Amino acid sequence: MTNGLPLLNKLLYTSDMIGGQAVVQARNLWLLFFLAPPKAEGDAVVPGVALGPIDVDARVFVGALLTAGRLIEAFDDPIIGWWSDRTKSRWGRRLPFIVLSTPFWAIFFMLLWFTPVEGASIVNAIWVFVILELFFLSNTASIGPYESLLPEIARSHRDRMSIVAWQFYFGILGAVLGLVLSGVVQDEFGFKVMGVLMGVMGLGFRFLGVGGVWSHAPRETPPAQMPLKGAFLATLANRQFLYFLPTFVLFQLSATMTLGWMPFFVEAILESENEGTMTSALTGTALIGMMVAVFVMWKLSHTKGKRWVYSNSLLATAVILPIMFLVGLVPGIPVLAQGVVVAFLVGLPMGGVNLMPRAITADITDYDEIRTGMRREAMFFTTQNLFEKIGSSFSALFLALILLLGETADDPLGIRLLGPVAGVIALVGYFAFRGYRLPSTVTPESVKEAGL
Repeated sequence: MTNGLPLLNKLLYTSDMIGGQAVVQARNLWLLFFLAPPKAEGDAVVPGVALGPIDVDARVFVGALLTAGRLIEAFDDPIIGWWSDRTKSRWGRRLPFIVLSTPFWAIFFMLLWFTPVEGASIVNAIWVFVILELFFLSNTASIGPYESLLPEIARSHRDRMSIVAWQFYFGILGAVLGLVLSGVVQDEFGFKVMGVLMGVMGLGFRFLGVGGVWSHAPRETPPAQMPLKGAFLATLANRQFLYFLPTFVLFQLSATMTLGWMPFFVEAILESENEGTMTSALTGTALIGMMVAVFVMWKLSHTKGKRWVYSNSLLATAVILPIMFLVGLVPGIPVLAQGVVVAFLVGLPMGGVNLMPRAITADITDYDEIRTGMRREAMFFTTQNLFEKIGSSFSALFLALILLLGETADDPLGIRLLGPVAGVIALVGYFAFRGYRLPSTVTPESVKEAGL
């Protein structure tokens, strides 16, 4: 384990990000729009509901539905992480979960876009809720153990940063497929074809990735002998994890809200007839900004450290997101040009924020081993996912509520306020991270030097 992972195996392992991000970003971008589009774009799939004297808008109902589904499902993460840490098999602790659950993850994603009833129906709402729960569950059982392989197959700072850098670039490619290609396919063939295409890519790349590290995944790591409650409490007793955790949760909430907001911005502010293609163009511009920034951030991680890069990227995100309020208000510059410039600027700091979390969590698991004497990678990755899901589950609901303040070309206040709101959320994450003190290479000696 002291030798670096060969480059080919790194590339295969990290290529999973292509399919994984295609699925994640397509869902984040289009699911709310698919279920409750603007009135000018067609009929909703899910109806509004009447709660006594109160009529609940269809989009608010969908937002509440997605939020409730995410919250309910989130609590299976630590259970699966604990189970994976305790597993003993001839394939080791992680591989059985990945192999058995990945096909179900892909199938349930495809089924999200095949609602059983034409038009707005409560049957569709029930269908989406149940399929979404099954999708989330199978995703947790697959991605939690998959991410937990990282600290096991890469033990040095440079090896981990090499892997997360390749994950980032492959993730960009996957995001292009999920954000750009999905819009083009949706315009040409509809949501069903788009969902099937993304699901097939997710399945194929996940198996390609696990095949790349099949022989490198440890088989003999002793199972972590700790009861579920004790394992969860021990994870939350790690103060460095607690400094990092809210920053990740708040950033994901901010980013997910911004992504779901994009089609509404294109339709109302840019007034584009092809909202799918135009949304893809703007998200693609943001991805270019991330790619421009990430190489610099990767280099700085070796000189300044992970903590410095992550913290300052959070701060820059909080400063730049509110600028989205001004798009279309600057005289003398075409609205589309303003949108492109701001999308590029938003992408720059997001590159640094997205680059670091997996490597930071891997460092935290090393610190936990020093404290407890056990390797509990899955518990940390899945607990992180638990709170990220709780936080980001509110993104659809928050976005729906903000849009109630105005979502049309004549009344765009809600659309314009999204940027400042998302910026404040990112700023809170920046302040939460200021207590984090782990060095980039975690050893008993370096931890002692850091005063921990």
